[in-house]
Amino acid sequence: MMPSIAINKFCPRSGKIISPDSLTHYRGVTVGFCNPSCRDDFAENINARPKDSIYFDVLIKEKELA
Repeated sequence: MMPSIAINKFCPRSGKIISPDSLTHYRGVTVGFCNPSCRDDFAENINARPKDSIYFDVLIKEKELA
């Protein structure tokens, strides 16, 4: 079961508020997107999405989660 609390409030792609049905895991934390399509694209292509990864890496560092 995936935790329902993401480390981010806003989608790294659109800037919109994340949606509860659009969560995934990244580096051991839950991250969110504004829609399932963005979530699935990121989850399937993490290495090809450096802007998303950098956004999450900064949040992980700021929140001292790593």
